[in-house]
Amino acid sequence: MSIIADDLGLQQCQVSLDLFEPGLDPVMATGTAQAVSKAAATAGVTLHSTFTGLAGYSGNLLLHPAPEARRAALQWFERAIDLTGEMGAAGTGGFLGALSVADAADPVQRHMRTGELKAAMDHLSDYASRVGLSFLLFENMAVPRELGSCIPEAHQLEAMGSEGPVPWTLCLDLGHPCALNTGSPSDDPLHWLSEDWMRTPVLQIQQANRAGDFHWPFTPERNAEGLLFPAAVIESLQANIPDGDLYLFFEIIHPAEYPDDGVLSDLRQSVDCWNTAIEQAAVAPNSGVTSG
Repeated sequence: MSIIADDLGLQQCQVSLDLFEPGLDPVMATGTAQAVSKAAATAGVTLHSTFTGLAGYSGNLLLHPAPEARRAALQWFERAIDLTGEMGAAGTGGFLGALSVADAADPVQRHMRTGELKAAMDHLSDYASRVGLSFLLFENMAVPRELGSCIPEAHQLEAMGSEGPVPWTLCLDLGHPCALNTGSPSDDPLHWLSEDWMRTPVLQIQQANRAGDFHWPFTPERNAEGLLFPAAVIESLQANIPDGDLYLFFEIIHPAEYPDDGVLSDLRQSVDCWNTAIEQAAVAPNSGVTSG
């Protein structure tokens, strides 16, 4: 938290659920949640939400072909909601699941899994309401077997999550479209920003290109290889989402072998890169863009 506040100069953060042990054991995880909340308060950082990380992404979660595995995933998300409430963050969500290769290839099974996902989303909306959360998040993905990788599916998921007491909002990872090769507008992150969403998306930013979903930092070297251009994103946001608060969170993931001091340097450069784009955009007349 001190790195976020003091080294990077930021005031908001999204907490990765990878900080918790994978099973979200109630006793151990509650202690971790309380420690995160205390550290954030000490540093003056606001906890916006919690979000699935690499541990959750390694499974099929709510789209698993086995019903007992889907039930276990539903309980895992319930625990994530509980911990989010314990931390004092307003929402949680992330990667909801992936279809198996067989289910993705079978229209009947794909339809069944999608209907079961809708039921799970409704249940979690009711559960989050009882805990006191304000929103839930689903993420656009970079693999077709992961529902929401294309724009029409993301609209479908948003509509599926609109009926419960706590609405599901798109967490738009702008790096994921850069890694798509569908030949459709879904491959363009700026096209996602121009869509008419029911609720203002939360944004995640990471550098990537058609070769993969790399979660690179915004350093000069990676920007030369990547397809996400901060100035173009800010310009699009000004044109398409001109009013209200908009949250952009870095989702930069270095290899485990990367030097620790190199990670911090890359994060600092990434903050500087986006602050420069925001400051240049703010020079424009009537701009409401602010950093932080």
